[in-house]
Amino acid sequence: MSRKVSLGAVAAVLISIGALAQAGSAAASTPIRLVLAQGPAFAILGHSCGGIQEKVYATGFAADGYPQGVALLETSCGGSGRGGGYKSTKYTGSASVVWSWYGETRSYAKAEPGTELNPTFSAEDSHHDHIYNSAGSAYLETGEPPLQPPAAPTNVTAYVQEIENGEQVTLRLQVGWTPDPETAALISSSKIVATPVGSSAPVLETTIGGGSGGLVAPLERRTTYSITVTSTDAEGTSQASTPIEVSSVTPEEEAEKHQEELEPKPPEFGRCVKAQSSKEGKITYYYGGYTSAGCELTSPTHTGKYEWTGEIAKKGFTTAIKPLTKVTLEGTGKGKLTCTGESGSGEITGAKSVGSVVMTFTGCESAGARCTTGGLNEGEVRTAGLEGALGTEREVEKEGKEIFYPALDLFPPGKSGPVAEYTCAGSEPTTLSGSVLVPEPSGKKHLAGTLKWSQSAGLQKPESFEGGPRDVLSSQIGEQIGLSLSVTQTNEETVEINRTV
Repeated sequence: MSRKVSLGAVAAVLISIGALAQAGSAAASTPIRLVLAQGPAFAILGHSCGGIQEKVYATGFAADGYPQGVALLETSCGGSGRGGGYKSTKYTGSASVVWSWYGETRSYAKAEPGTELNPTFSAEDSHHDHIYNSAGSAYLETGEPPLQPPAAPTNVTAYVQEIENGEQVTLRLQVGWTPDPETAALISSSKIVATPVGSSAPVLETTIGGGSGGLVAPLERRTTYSITVTSTDAEGTSQASTPIEVSSVTPEEEAEKHQEELEPKPPEFGRCVKAQSSKEGKITYYYGGYTSAGCELTSPTHTGKYEWTGEIAKKGFTTAIKPLTKVTLEGTGKGKLTCTGESGSGEITGAKSVGSVVMTFTGCESAGARCTTGGLNEGEVRTAGLEGALGTEREVEKEGKEIFYPALDLFPPGKSGPVAEYTCAGSEPTTLSGSVLVPEPSGKKHLAGTLKWSQSAGLQKPESFEGGPRDVLSSQIGEQIGLSLSVTQTNEETVEINRTV
């Protein structure tokens, strides 16, 4: 009958481990002794005084086919001097281990307590790989094991660097990647290949030891390279990583491009905020793209105190008519609808867009007759839920800078359907369609600001974005309708619109 040992009882005779188990070829006939290296052993035990002793038991083949077992760990730490009484403390633990076909540790973890171990265990898989316990040690004899190369590296990145060597300047790639986590510790080498795309430039290759980064040089200028990485361990070489393409532009060119990408593309909603900074001694260094609090003056070195952000946490806003003013919808044929009140709401939906904009006018009449949108109280006219797009009404150059004057165009979703519908007593229903522009204040932070729609004899001011088609309101009979309205727009959060490049 086979004799079994409880995982909780460490054997009296422990084997001192001074080096990793010797590795043979995959078809080696010499038995490979299976052990847990001191590094992983320390990670499990948490103590090492003069080395960690271990006793290893093979237990079978893991779900992925590799040999597995349990290592019983022990180390003794002596007490110090009088206070410690020269007593020693023994630390014990156990680890479950999975080995490669070369006796390398593929993975390990703390073992579950209470596992029973068989000192005379022996097993063979379908590939004639044999694991067994003998004389207090575990061994592996391989037949024709199913070797498994590592998985392809992932998350490959590559950055161009400019290197000066005397008067000579060369470009190189700093390549990084994530190796297969299951076999990262077993990888013996990695190979980087940089293949020119649509160019006769030479293919560049670099092989490094285990790791997650390396250099490729020298690059041809103004050339696009396709970058791949492979990993090799004792069981083979991985497939190539998913290719990425990198252009060999200089760091200065890349910095200029990056600066252009960071700069806002006016007009857009956002905020000019304090830039990130760091302090060294009494000096504070800033890393913003702008030197003015309105983000109108750029910092070429990106050392300004301010930065533009499009992040707006609270996007809602409301509108209310300015006191002592009226709403007027006037046609080019001189017909008018006037209202004494207005209230509305909406939200910012993107860098250049708004949505869910609804405006309700009260006290509305035309030629002495009350005008009402169906389903509302007498004298109330309400728009449909409108969308809006932020654009440029006009731009001027001032002191070498282009200044954009923004406007907001309001229209029904998809620019289809009515903007508003209403009926005045004794008249046929009126349907307004199209869109209407209102100039937007820019360059100022505000929780509340004024929006003012202007028209004259039914002609809106402005009627279009710069260089764009006419965006105006019209009735169902094709008459152009102008809107006069002055409201206070109150935002849930401070918002501004940038207007410079």
